[in-house]
Amino acid sequence: MIVYRLANKDYINDKDGVGAKLFGGRWNAINTPCIYTSEHISLALLEKFIHAKVAENMQNIALLKIELPDDESLFHVDSKKLKQSWAYDFDYTQWLGEQLLEDQSILAFSVPSAIIPEERNIIINPLSKRFKESKFKEICDFTTDYRLLGKLINSKI
Repeated sequence: MIVYRLANKDYINDKDGVGAKLFGGRWNAINTPCIYTSEHISLALLEKFIHAKVAENMQNIALLKIELPDDESLFHVDSKKLKQSWAYDFDYTQWLGEQLLEDQSILAFSVPSAIIPEERNIIINPLSKRFKESKFKEICDFTTDYRLLGKLINSKI
């Protein structure tokens, strides 16, 4: 399985989950490392934009492809079993994510995107016993139609 990560060029090659550890996220609390990725480049872009605090966060970004084994090391969180208000309950999603990140046999877990629930984000556990099976592929400058990035950069974030 190929997953995609968009990040500032200075941090794109973070294999330790430092950013998530420092700031926390929907599926991890502060002090718990993980790497947020998406099944699709377009979803990775939307996730990057929605979390941008300032327009500069949308500049100087790169795309990283990561190959993960497509087996039992990827845990699929069943959307139907999540509580109905999961997208608005960070305590709940962080609690669930923490349970999965503590299990070092799980390399990554698949969760619905709060932006587009029909699409999935993949959270990688850098502390997993199977992390070495992750293959960090090429990093390239991220480019898209200038009209889209122009709207994103010039919007009031």
